[in-house]
This record gives sequence, C-alpha cells and structure tokens, in this order.
Amino acid sequence: MQTYLLEKKQNQTLTVLTWISIFLFLLSICACSQNPASETGSTATSKTAIQDEDVWQVIYVNSQRIGYAYSQTRIEDQAGVKVIRSQSDSFLKIKRFGQVINMGTHLKTTENTKGELLSYTFEMKNPPADSTVSKGVVEDGKLKINTQVANKVKQSELKWNPAFHAPSYLERIFKMSQMKPGEEKSFSMLLPEYNKVTEVKLLALDYETTELYGDRDEKCLHVKMTQSALPGMIVDLYVTEDGEIPKTAMDFLGSSMLTYTVSKETALEEISGEELDLAVQTLIKVKSLPRAHDTTKVVYKVTLPGEDPAKLLATGETQQIKSLDKNSIELTVSKAPVPTQFPKSKVGSEFVTPTQFVQSDDPRIIKYAKEAVKSETNPWKQALLMERYVYKNLRKKNFSTALASAAEVAKNMEGDCTEHAVLLAAMLRAQNLPSRVAVGMVYIPSRSSFGGHMWTEVFLDNRWIPLDATLGKGGIGAGHIKLTDSSLADNAPAPLTIFLPLLQTVGKLSIEIIDSTSKSK
Repeated sequence: MQTYLLEKKQNQTLTVLTWISIFLFLLSICACSQNPASETGSTATSKTAIQDEDVWQVIYVNSQRIGYAYSQTRIEDQAGVKVIRSQSDSFLKIKRFGQVINMGTHLKTTENTKGELLSYTFEMKNPPADSTVSKGVVEDGKLKINTQVANKVKQSELKWNPAFHAPSYLERIFKMSQMKPGEEKSFSMLLPEYNKVTEVKLLALDYETTELYGDRDEKCLHVKMTQSALPGMIVDLYVTEDGEIPKTAMDFLGSSMLTYTVSKETALEEISGEELDLAVQTLIKVKSLPRAHDTTKVVYKVTLPGEDPAKLLATGETQQIKSLDKNSIELTVSKAPVPTQFPKSKVGSEFVTPTQFVQSDDPRIIKYAKEAVKSETNPWKQALLMERYVYKNLRKKNFSTALASAAEVAKNMEGDCTEHAVLLAAMLRAQNLPSRVAVGMVYIPSRSSFGGHMWTEVFLDNRWIPLDATLGKGGIGAGHIKLTDSSLADNAPAPLTIFLPLLQTVGKLSIEIIDSTSKSK
C-alpha cells in the first residue's frame, strides 16, 4: 500500500507493499518452468521431451526495471519413480518515498509425470518480518497443509482432485498443445500463497508481432488469462509457436508491469539508484482539505473511467453514495456518532475469535489490552484507550513490512498502517470487543493527496465504528474513504485479497472535494 504522512514523521501508513505482494503472487504464476515434462498417461500429448531447464526473467514497470525471476525444472528419480521438481523464485527491489525495499517469493513443487501435484513448499519473504511459509502434501485425496505465521504453525486440509495442478502447469499447457486464435481453455490450479485452488481461464486472441527484450520482434499468440481468485485481474501472455512465454504484461497500479525472458547475466544486473518509487506514483492528487481528520462530513465526487465506482466503495452509516452518471458518483462520508448504548453484540463469531493473523489469545496482546484499558469499564472508552495505546507504543515505523500478523507486531512493535490495524483489532478482541479491519484511502495533508490505507473497526451499539491507531485521534473524521473490510478469519478470503479493490482503482480513480464540514475547536 502507499504511505500516509502527517506533517510530523511519526505518523505514517503502508499500502504499496501489499500491492507488491499480490504482484509477486501473480509473477510466481508467470515465472514457471519453460520446458515441463510430458504428461504420460494423460489425455494431452506433449510436444516436448522431458528435460531439465533453467529460465531467467527480468521485471519492468513501464520502462523501469524492478526485479527478476528464476525458474528451474529438474527430472529426478524418487524411490524408482520419475518426478518433476520445479522451483520458482521472484525478487523485487523498489523505493517507497526514497526508502529501498526488497521482497521475494520462493516456491518448490513436486509432481508426477502426469502433472499431478505431490507436494509443495512456498515462502513469502518480507524482511525484516519473519517469512510466511506453507508446506503441503497430497495424501488420501487431501492436500494437507502446514502454514507458519509468526512462528506458529496451523494445520489445514483441502479436498484434493488429481485434476488440480501446480502453478508450473500454466506453461505446460501451451507445450502440450498450442492454442489457436479464438480457442478457450480452463483448468484448476493451486495458489500456494492463499492455500486455495483457483480456476484459470485462457482466451487466445490472435498472432501479433510482439516486441521482446532487446528490441527483438517475434510473432506470438496473444492469450488473455483470468482467474477466479483475483477477479478483474487480467494477465496478457505472449506465446511462441513452440509454447514458450517470452513476455507477459498486466496493469499494475495504473502502469504496465512486464516480464521478459532473458539471460541469467541480464536478469542479475544490479538495480542501483534507479528503483521505482511506487508510493509517489500511486497517490491520488486532490485540492487541499483543511483539518481533514477533524471533519464531520465531506462530500466527494469520485470518477472511474469505464467503470461504475459505486461497485468498489462500501456503503453504510458513514458512507452514502449517489449516482451521477455511469462513471461518477457523489460520495458523502460522515464521522460516526459516539455510541452511548451497549447492548449485547449481535455479530458473527469470526469477529471475536482468534485467527492466524489476529491472534487475540497471544499473551503479549492480552497484556497490552489490559495495560491500555486498566480499570475502564465503558466499552467505547476501552476502544479509544486501546487505539491510543497502539498509536503511542508502536513507535518504530518500519515501512518494509506487508501485513505482519498481530502476534508478530506485538513482539516487535514495529510496522505501518497494516500493523497498527491488526494489532488494534487483536487487542479489541482480547477485551471481548468485536473487531475487523477496513481498507480504503486516506487523505495525506502534506501531499494534498489520497493514498491507500488500512484501519480498524469495532462493533458497538450494533454498528461498526472506525478507529485509526496510526492517527490516534479517537476515531476518524471524514478524511477516510472505505472500499472494503475483512474479519481476517481463517476461512475468509486470503488477507491479500482485501486489497484488490485498491489494486484495481489506483492510476484510474479521480477524487474531487465538493464540500466539507469541520467540527468546532
């Protein structure tokens, strides 16, 4: 996500890195083996023999190189049976308001020669936070998964069908049988980042003269790829007659993200002093909004060319939408009234129980909640005390962490807006107050812009009331625009998916401030 900067440096937020995490996930699909094994015994016929291969790719956003990817295929004997071992690694280096950030993914899969997944290991590297690691093994018709977050391991299972494939199958499908213009194909594939299976759909358009790396042109089949796990995200694949994919392209934060197959030497060339600063690039400029976070009501005009912005924005007590035309809406954001009644909450258990990312049963989180609340019994005042506690005590603003879990934040007490949000959500639950996180955009006074943001909501008086521990102002005004929310429950969509509305709007959305009302001093 991007960065929200107050005039003083101690209050900042994070959005760019979660977009990057989604990008790395998409890249791990595209950066798979170039010459997978034949599918002996399957209905498809491979055009290539089984062979080992190493492939390197370079990654660009527009004309700026931001990283590289490496994939490897090895055919090995495992207890006398041939298996395909694939490895895909992605590395990214960018800047965020001048600070260099490094991220990466590492995926290993083992399949049989029919293309059936046997096991996998996936690691998301996001230093200085601990890596998130998941390992899965197919046994007795189930994919048995161990996922490690903040040094805690959770076990889960997926009902497994041999027709489900590993990510490397994406390129295998072109080598088995080249698609023809107008042809459609679909298959199901594991997303190890999400511990879920997605349906991938391919639509072949036509052959095009395609510009590849090094000003080289080649005739390639243009294929559009979509998938159910990331609706609205389209990846353009350019496939040669031999079934290779020398180029991919996708819209990324209003820019073009491209990958090219290159030599190892080219892929590993040092990126130094030319890092792309995504934080600045993805801000949405608006006119000045004085005392934005002391406002009680702001009226905005929101425009999204080619789409209805109402479909991307949340509605409720604090956000009202009025349609202006097919691409524009009038959005009225109001400050939530202070709750005075506290009936028993009528809310689902997913908002009150500990989860893998909101570990409200963690000893440190319970301790922090008690320290914040002390002897206060009023639930609203408890919530405000915990918001202030996170604001004051999460002092180290580490901008290279993308959505650490609450337990990890409680241990290190560092991070950005996502870390403020999940820690506060966990502390609220530790005090038996239902909570969830919200994702949207926040006004940045120092830049007269809106940037992506995450905050927290507490359920009191049978309604959701926003809090923002990054600001620590006792709730929020009308300078926040909400897109979506999540309980971060273990059975909810994967955490990264809650940022998709942001990914789909940045670079396209425009915001105009029509009117504002500030509370009296």
